[in-house]
Order: sequence, then C-alpha cells, then structure tokens
Amino acid sequence: MFLYLNILVLLLLQTALSGPLTTPTRGCPTCKGKHSQTQPTVDVNATSLAVGEPCGVYTLSCASGLRCAPAEDEPRPLRALLEGRGVCSNASSVSPTEQVTTVDSAPTEDPNEAPCRKLLTTLIRGLDAHLFKSHHDIYMPNCDKRGFFRKKQCWSSRGKQRGKCWCVDENGMPVSLNTKQKGSLNC
Repeated sequence: MFLYLNILVLLLLQTALSGPLTTPTRGCPTCKGKHSQTQPTVDVNATSLAVGEPCGVYTLSCASGLRCAPAEDEPRPLRALLEGRGVCSNASSVSPTEQVTTVDSAPTEDPNEAPCRKLLTTLIRGLDAHLFKSHHDIYMPNCDKRGFFRKKQCWSSRGKQRGKCWCVDENGMPVSLNTKQKGSLNC
C-alpha cells in the first residue's frame, strides 16, 4: 500500500512539473489561454525577431541589422533585457545609454602619480610569465580609484589558502606591526 502511494505521488509530481515553468513569450499553437491583443501571435518557426517585437536575453535574436534595446526611459535597462522587455529596433537608430570610455592600458610616466599606482605599474612592467608558475608568493598592491593604497593589503592566495594581510595608510606604510593574519583582517 505504501509503495502505491509513493508511485501515485511521483506520477502527480511528474505531471505537475512536466508543464512549462514560465509562460511562453512567443505564440504557441498548442497552448491554451487568452491571447492578448497587445501581443499578436507570431510564427513559431521564425528564426529571428522583426522590428518592434519584444526581445531580451532569453528570446530569439533580432533580425540582421536590428538590435534588442530597452526603452530609453527604463531605469534598469539590464533588468529589462533579462526579463524580455526590450524591443527590436534598427541598430543605427539605437543610441547608447552611456558613452563607453576606454582607458589607455599603457602605464603612465606621470611623476605625480599616486604611490600605489606607481608601484603597481612598476610590478606589471617587470612581470614574467614564469613567475605565475613558480611557488613564490606574489604581492600586487591593492589600490583605490585615485591610485592610493587601500587600508588592507594582502599577499596572493594559493588555492584555498589565503595570503597574509596587513593594514597600511594611504601611502602604503604599515599601520602596526602585529596585524598580520590570514585573510579576515579588519583595518
């Protein structure tokens, strides 16, 4: 009797979970339910979306020359695309929401460069590929956006073993001598 009850529960769970967990975003000829007039049914065999069709990260791609973009007044554009609230539009007519600025990756020779940034630049210039394969610890300074040292500095981690950390001031000078611990140091 107990076995039959378990089998019945499994069959009920299988039928309940075999259906779609989300509502379909495209027209579905076998799906029953209300078709809203704002979302017309679309050919299921389509391979790309046309101008004006709703799109997102988890939908079909927009047709060639089109781009999926959130509404311009959308406060959370990434969330809108993840939730399928974008619209296919001409790629040339879509204006980027934010200008992309590239930072020159070449180190600067500025004599007024902040101390942490200066040390980091020097270390990066002197790095060798074999250094990363060696068993020596590596120290890379932890800099803030202005190029000064963050309060907490640490040696590199090795797998699951955290490196030793210590507290410093803005110029990289140790704050106290007895602060070396593994990873969980509050400065």
